[in-house]
Amino acid sequence: MICEIYKHSPVYHIGGDEFVAVLQGHDYQNRHKLLETTRQSFAASCDNTALDPCERYSASVGMAEYASDDNSVELVFKRADSAMYEAKTKFKKAHGSYR
Repeated sequence: MICEIYKHSPVYHIGGDEFVAVLQGHDYQNRHKLLETTRQSFAASCDNTALDPCERYSASVGMAEYASDDNSVELVFKRADSAMYEAKTKFKKAHGSYR
């Protein structure tokens, strides 16, 4: 799903269940719209009661942009991670948790 939504940018698996899309061109220009599309797609899958629970999936998504005062990519990752955890909390409040 991530590769399909961000089809103009490289997507990397960075460990466990974490992925990073480095947005370029069209994807970068439309980043806010694509972020919302990503969130809505995962929410729709999670809420699809026509599927067995084991066939539904969800994900929390965060985004951060490189700022002119960033002195490392690590800072960008930390902001994206923080945004992801904020989104995760909101998602669980809205959709519950399987755990």
